[in-house]
Amino acid sequence: MKDGIAVVTGATGGIGRAVALLIHERSRARLRLALHCRGNRIAAEELSRRIPGSFVVSGDLADSEGRQALLDTVVEQGAPTVLVNSAGVDKPYEPGLLIREESFDRIMAVNLKAPLFLMKLFGKAMTGSGGGSIVNVTSVLARQALTGAAAYRASKAALEALTKQFAYELGRSGVRVNAVAPGFVETPLTADVSEKIRADIRSRTALGRFATPEAVAEAVWQFIENESINGAVLPIDGGMNL
Repeated sequence: MKDGIAVVTGATGGIGRAVALLIHERSRARLRLALHCRGNRIAAEELSRRIPGSFVVSGDLADSEGRQALLDTVVEQGAPTVLVNSAGVDKPYEPGLLIREESFDRIMAVNLKAPLFLMKLFGKAMTGSGGGSIVNVTSVLARQALTGAAAYRASKAALEALTKQFAYELGRSGVRVNAVAPGFVETPLTADVSEKIRADIRSRTALGRFATPEAVAEAVWQFIENESINGAVLPIDGGMNL
C-alpha cells in the first residue's frame, strides 16, 4: 500500500462513509482522505471532522467538469494512490417494458460513465506516480434478475466488465483494479424497502441476514492492502448467488 491520498466517492452514503472511516483507521494516517459528495456537504463536513487531515470535494461526477475538478483538487493536495468508486443510484425502479430514456441515461451516467472516466483520470495519475489501487462498488444484481432493476443491473454488470478490463490494462503500471459486489446492505439507500421484500431477500440468502456497510468496507480494505489481488470481483452477499 502506497502512502498518499485515498479518494472515496459518495462518501456520505452508507457504504462510502464506512469505507472512509475504515481506511483512516487501518492506514494509520498513511492515507489522507478526500471525501466526495454530490450535494450533502453538511454530512460530508461532519464526516471530515471525524477524520483528521481529510478534506471534502463536492460535485456531480456524471459531468466531465465535476470529474476533472475532483482530480484537480486532489492533485493539489498530493498524489492519489487509492480510488473507491462508491457513488451510485438505483432508482427509479422500472420494469423492462416501462424503462424511460431519462431514467436509463441518469443511472448509466452515475453508475457507469462516472466510474469509467474516473478510472481513466485517476489511473493516469497513479501510473505517473508509481501505482495505486482502484476499487469499484458493483452489486449482486450484476448477476441476478430483479423486476424493476433492468437499467441498474446493466450498469453494474458493465462496471464489473470494466473492472477486469482496467485491471488488465493497468496492472503492469502498478495500478490494481478490483470490485466488491454487495447484496442487500442496510444503508439509507435501502431504508425504504418494504418488510415483505426484505423477508423475501433474507429467504434467498444463505446466511439469512443482510450485510453491514462495515463488512463491505472490510472487503474494500483487503483489496487496497493486498498487492497481489487484481481484476477480482468479490461478492459480499451472504450467499445470494449460491
